[in-house]
Amino acid sequence: MARKPTVYKRCDCPDQNRPKKGGCSHSWSYNRTNDEGKRTRATIPESVGLTQAQAQAVLDGMTPGVDPEPVETNLTFRQWAADWLSRRRVKDSSLEKYEIAIRVHLNPRWGRQRLRSIKKAQVEAWVQEIEDNESVANSTGEGHWKVFQMIMKDALQNGKIASNPTYEVDGPYVGETTSYVFSPDECWAIYDAFPERYRLIPMIGFACGPRQAEVFGVCDDVLDLRRSVLTVRRQVLKTKETRYKRLLVDRLKTSPRISTKDVPMPPYLVEALAEHMERFPPRVTETVLWEHRKKIDDCKRGSARALFWTPRDNLLCRNYFNDDLWKPVLLKLGIRDEKGNLPTFHDLRHTFISTCLQNGIPEHTVAAWVGDSVDELRRTYSHLLKDHADTHGAVAASLTARPKLTLVSNAA
Repeated sequence: MARKPTVYKRCDCPDQNRPKKGGCSHSWSYNRTNDEGKRTRATIPESVGLTQAQAQAVLDGMTPGVDPEPVETNLTFRQWAADWLSRRRVKDSSLEKYEIAIRVHLNPRWGRQRLRSIKKAQVEAWVQEIEDNESVANSTGEGHWKVFQMIMKDALQNGKIASNPTYEVDGPYVGETTSYVFSPDECWAIYDAFPERYRLIPMIGFACGPRQAEVFGVCDDVLDLRRSVLTVRRQVLKTKETRYKRLLVDRLKTSPRISTKDVPMPPYLVEALAEHMERFPPRVTETVLWEHRKKIDDCKRGSARALFWTPRDNLLCRNYFNDDLWKPVLLKLGIRDEKGNLPTFHDLRHTFISTCLQNGIPEHTVAAWVGDSVDELRRTYSHLLKDHADTHGAVAASLTARPKLTLVSNAA
């Protein structure tokens, strides 16, 4: 059996295996037998900047006796980003976000530049530009950075570049997220001011914490009034993926990581649900039985009885709800944040999570209820978790306190 060739260098550089530290600027070589049976030395193209292990991995992936495929020296970022985007297998909503990030932000900055000429120093300068640009929100800059990282990592894995210029580069700074937290009086004022047909929607928001589209998708088969449990597993979508038609889909935003989430319902919500369904009976509609890695058009269909409908007998969508119901109620009540802006429906979700955390409910329990990871919960609500030092700090300190000595008197 022929021995597997091994990469090597013939230079006298002080540190051949750590090129990122400036130790060597030469390519890796290996010995091969040519078509005439002679043993010759061959060089791995574009191997400058690779460690020995990386160069060996490139060599091991080659067909025996065949030179490695040369890198396209004139391949631009725009060309590779288009190729990368065409190979993504994600939800259409995610694909649309990637396309927007590439078209609006990444291509104007990197599109014409040759992929192999992008250097780490340029990337670091670009990150600084994002942070200094006040017109780019923190979350937007972070999204563009993540797409750029994925494209460059994919280029490295496919042999289009010798090293990843995003390696060990910190992305744009993302500050703490601040959200409006409704007081109990404000929550109930919103409930009382809402039209009777829809007042259950904000109540579900501040009582259970689902997302807006998930509340719109509540059906009678997910309500266990006896156990006081709401199972969230559907949402109403109106996006490019649905051709901008309202569809009830058996899928959560975080699918396929989480397919359902069970949330306890307070007694007042159970009572309000029973009353609502008696006055406004649920109506049958088609639902998409979504399957992972399948387009909505290719999924099977089922039926469910949805609770909420518009006057025109359509499922609810955020445009109608926000413009015709939510904003008029908040304007009437005079509820605004510190900057004078109207809070969003999503702030009801923040209110539920904040209330749970401030009252000592464990992070992993709250995360399971709302469908977030514990890490995401900690990142978004770190300011609330810091408050636990005041509420639970004394208990934690007492656990490791020095035991008190008990004096034992000797009997005379």
